[in-house]
Amino acid sequence: MKRPLLTPLIRGTKGGAIAPLQTLTTQVLIPVIRGSKVGAIALLQTLTAATLTLAQPQPPVETTSFFCGTVEGIPATMARTPNGEMPMVIWDKNAIKDPEINAQQQCEEVSTRFQTYYDNGTLNYITSGIMNGQLVACVAPGENAPCTGILFPLSGGSNPRGMLQRMFRIRVASAGPIAETTDRLYISFDKYLNGEYPQLPALGSRTPQSPVEMFPNNREAK
Repeated sequence: MKRPLLTPLIRGTKGGAIAPLQTLTTQVLIPVIRGSKVGAIALLQTLTAATLTLAQPQPPVETTSFFCGTVEGIPATMARTPNGEMPMVIWDKNAIKDPEINAQQQCEEVSTRFQTYYDNGTLNYITSGIMNGQLVACVAPGENAPCTGILFPLSGGSNPRGMLQRMFRIRVASAGPIAETTDRLYISFDKYLNGEYPQLPALGSRTPQSPVEMFPNNREAK
């Protein structure tokens, strides 16, 4: 039996597909049965498969992917989740200190790294550390664990905790007095996607803040 007999049925709606299939079975299958039992069985299997395909609901998207998009016209590493899209890092002047670095290229490279770490199951926590002799934002398997992969360099300051919070636009209270050189910040990736961290001001009003300004109840260690 030629394919054009089935094509209009597949393109139709689920509700309207069953009745035409029944009509087609009556008008086409019966003559085929009279001429060839083998042909009738093959056509019946095709009709059954088409009906089952139309009846099966499509499962919801359950994964997260990363891409380079824009926020207010600025390149941004974005996460596309089952609940929508959200920025991870906005590559504005607060994120890139070196004027020779191309924001679009940085955005695309870091988006690819996020996707790689997510796919291999190592994107659990985001922290800072020294890798290859450079201060970087990196991924770690758990709190207080060492870096296992570089996300992007952190440059232009001795306070990686504050820098990391500005990059991800969140406030994370320290468990004790803040020591710039020893108190590492660990950002839970799941909590970040769920919006469980207090947010810093919006993009247009963000300015670098010291740890005391960000956490007035804390004092820097002497």
